[in-house]
Amino acid sequence: MTTEPDLTVIIPVHNASATIAGIVHEFRSISDIRKEIILVDDYSTDDSSQIITDLDDRHDDVTAMFHRRNHGAGIARNTGFAAATGRYTLFFDADDIPHAAAIAAAVPRLDETGADLAVMPYRYRRGALTKHESMNTHDIDIWDSYVGGAGHRLLQLDEAPRLLRFSNYPWNKIHRTETYRDAGIRFGSTPVNNDILGHWYAYLFASTILLIDQEICTHIVLGEGANLSNRHSRVRLSLFDAFDETYDLLESVPHLRNRYSHHYWASVIRTAAWAQDRIGPELTQEFNLRLQQHLTRINLADFARIRLKRDPALANAIVRKTLA
Repeated sequence: MTTEPDLTVIIPVHNASATIAGIVHEFRSISDIRKEIILVDDYSTDDSSQIITDLDDRHDDVTAMFHRRNHGAGIARNTGFAAATGRYTLFFDADDIPHAAAIAAAVPRLDETGADLAVMPYRYRRGALTKHESMNTHDIDIWDSYVGGAGHRLLQLDEAPRLLRFSNYPWNKIHRTETYRDAGIRFGSTPVNNDILGHWYAYLFASTILLIDQEICTHIVLGEGANLSNRHSRVRLSLFDAFDETYDLLESVPHLRNRYSHHYWASVIRTAAWAQDRIGPELTQEFNLRLQQHLTRINLADFARIRLKRDPALANAIVRKTLA
């Protein structure tokens, strides 16, 4: 009889003393599956380290790990994944709310279908007074186009390639651990946007993808909080380092880069536009230069296909941004 966990939950922790114990409690409340919870403290300066040490001491299914300096959430996820023993892995965040029943139900569905990846929708709560919670409209459009009214759908990436343009969240996917250990999945090394690389790894290396129409969590972004989505100024320029890491991955698998390059470059244009609204005017020129430098990495054969066949409007946008 196997004793390995069904699910490993990996949570980077940095100054999350107000939320981490409650999140661990929510995951431990899942009674239908065996789980392990790996908490990676990324050099917190509040009481987080002591809290997760206490959780480790009290619970056999909780493991605390510690970084001796702040590396960012991406590296913390990589640290946790190296220690994962569950058949499946969920990368979660320390300031969101897991939906325990949906997570528990996803594991047997993965077993039944043999899928490498389960992808699920989420709720989005911005600010303490938000009344309406739903995914952002961009993600709703993509999700509805593939799932519609079905409760779930099993497919391959080439049947649903716009999933690559879904927001780069790490916590709406449950990964088959063996598949992604073999693929060498990792998250990026940048202080923000480190989840872009993990997002592309997840989709590119899944033989089959299971879309489950149950919300996996509530994502919370408080208006003035420390959440990474609120970060402004120079740290936003590390977006281009995250893009470079991700494009390095695509260049290492040319047949996949060829097939999905238009989705990658569309995501670059969209994400850059989002980030540009979050930098000060003193950084605009440097931001534009970094974007132009990244756009010039495009493979010329890929660009020709985008221009002549796949998405001429995207090709025009790439040219405009490169020559601006």
